Amino acid sequence: MYTEHYNKISTLRYNFEKILERLKSEKDFETKSELALYGASYFVYNNCGYFTSSVLENFFADWAKNIKVNLSNIQYKKNSFLHVLTEGYETGGHTRVVERWIENAPANQVHSVIQIKPSKSKLLMLSDIIKAKNGNFILLKNNLSIEEKAIKLRKIAMEYEYVILHTHMGDPTAILAFGTEEFTRPVLFYNHASHMPWLGKNIADLVLDIVNNDAITKEKRGITNTYFLGVPTKNTAFAKVSDKNEIRRRLKIPFDKKIIVTSGSDARYRNICGNDFRDYLEEIMDDNTLCYVIGVKPKSPSWKKIKHDTKNRVITLGFINFHKGFSDYLKAADLYLDSYPLGGGTAMIDAISSGVPALSLNTVCPQFDYLTETSAYCQTKDEFINKARKVLNNKAYANEIYEEVKNSLIKYQSTEAWNKKIEKLFEIAPKNHKVKILSEADDYCENNDLSVLCNAITNKKFLVTKKYKSFTDSFITNLIKNGCLYKKQGIPFIFELLTYKKGENKIKIFKLFSVTIFKMSKSKYKNRCNAV
Repeated sequence: MYTEHYNKISTLRYNFEKILERLKSEKDFETKSELALYGASYFVYNNCGYFTSSVLENFFADWAKNIKVNLSNIQYKKNSFLHVLTEGYETGGHTRVVERWIENAPANQVHSVIQIKPSKSKLLMLSDIIKAKNGNFILLKNNLSIEEKAIKLRKIAMEYEYVILHTHMGDPTAILAFGTEEFTRPVLFYNHASHMPWLGKNIADLVLDIVNNDAITKEKRGITNTYFLGVPTKNTAFAKVSDKNEIRRRLKIPFDKKIIVTSGSDARYRNICGNDFRDYLEEIMDDNTLCYVIGVKPKSPSWKKIKHDTKNRVITLGFINFHKGFSDYLKAADLYLDSYPLGGGTAMIDAISSGVPALSLNTVCPQFDYLTETSAYCQTKDEFINKARKVLNNKAYANEIYEEVKNSLIKYQSTEAWNKKIEKLFEIAPKNHKVKILSEADDYCENNDLSVLCNAITNKKFLVTKKYKSFTDSFITNLIKNGCLYKKQGIPFIFELLTYKKGENKIKIFKLFSVTIFKMSKSKYKNRCNAV
C-alpha cells in the first residue's frame, strides 16, 4: 500500500542499528547512557521497522540494577493501584482512559496517579476523579534528572499493590525504576500505542491489549503474556439526544442541515500515497451538508483548500476541550466519521455513546473489536463514501448502523463489560515482579506499511522527504560530543547558530565562516559558556 516509502524505512533502520552498534561497543557509562536516551527517541519517532529493541531495554535494565534504593519496610495497601503517566493531556484518548478506569473502579479501591513530566494544563478533571477514589495526584519535579525520577518512582510504587503503566513510548523512566527484581510489585503495561514502537517489554509482567489477539503484540513484539482489556467507556445510558435543535441552537449550528462531525489532530488525517480523507469527505457531502472538524489547525493548507472547494461547508474548529463543548458537537451530529488513516479510538466510542451513528474506514492500524465486527467498519473507500451518504439520507438505515455498533460496544466495552474484565484481570494478574533479559533475535525488523504510517503521523516532513541520509561514524561521534542537532539559524558557511540537544542539556554553537567562535551549554542545573 505504501511501498514507495520503504526505501526511507531501510535508511532509518540502518541509522538506528548504527546507534545500537556504537552503544554496544562504547565503554564509558555516561556516553552509553546519552546514546541510549537518544536511541530511545530515535527508535520511537523514526519508525524503522523495529517495534521492540532488546539492546535498549537490556541497557536500561542494567542501569536500573545499579540504582540502589532502600525498599525495606515499605508495605503496600490492599486494593491500591498506581497509574504511571509520562504526561497527561486535556484532549485525546490517552488520559481519558486513565480517568475512566479510575472513575469506574469500585469504592473499595484506591487509585493514585504519578506523572513523570509536568503537563501544559492542570488536568482538573483527572485530579477530581483521583480525589473521589481517595488517591493522590503525584507530580515529579521537572528539575530532577531521569535517574532521580526513577528513584522516587520506585519508592512510591512500592506502596501500591499494582503498578499500571500508561507511559510514553520512548520514556525509559519506568525501566530504570522497575528494571530490577528488588522492586517486587507486579507491573501491568497498558498497550495504548500498539501501532508504534515502545519500551517496556522487559518489565511488563502482563501486557494489557486494547485489541483482542493483537497481531502487532504477538508477531512484531513476540509478547505472549497478554490480557485483552480494551478501552473503558464513560458510564452512560447510550441514549439518543431528544432535542438536537436545542444543542444546535446553543452551538449556532443550522437546524435544516445534515451535520457531520469528525475529530483528531492534523496528523491523523495525513494524505499518504494519495489516500486522503478530505477527498472522501468531499464526495460524501452535498449542498445541504455541513462538516465540523475538531482538533485540526484551521490555517492548515489542506483544510483551507477543502473549505474553499466546499464553499465553507467544512468548518474547522481547532482545539475544543473534551469537557467543555466537545461532547455537545457529537450530540448535534447526524453522522460521526472516524479520522483516517489513523482512527480516533476513544472519540469513536464517545460519538456512539452520544447516540450518533459512526463509520470508520479500514486502515493498516488495528481497530477495536467492537467496531471491526460491525457494518460500521468499512473495508474500502467506496463503501465508506456510500454508507456515509446513506446514513445522511436514510433515517432507518442510520438507526440500523447506530443500533448495531452500539450493541457491539455495549457487549465489548460498556462499563459493565469493562468491570467484568477488570475483575478477571486481577484474578489472573501476577503477584510478583519479574524482569526479562531480551534477545535481539526476537526483535522484528522489516519494512512495512505500519512503519510508514507511524512516520507520517509523528514527522510531517517524512512524506515529502525523498531520501534520508545515512549516519556515518563521524556523525555518531559528533552526536556523542554535542548531542542531536535540532535547529539551524543564520546563513550557512557565513554566520550560523547551531542548537544541539544532549540528554537534558542544550548546547548552542556560534560559527563564523565555519569556524566555531563561541559555545554555550545550558542545562536545568547550570549554564556554562566557553570562548573558543
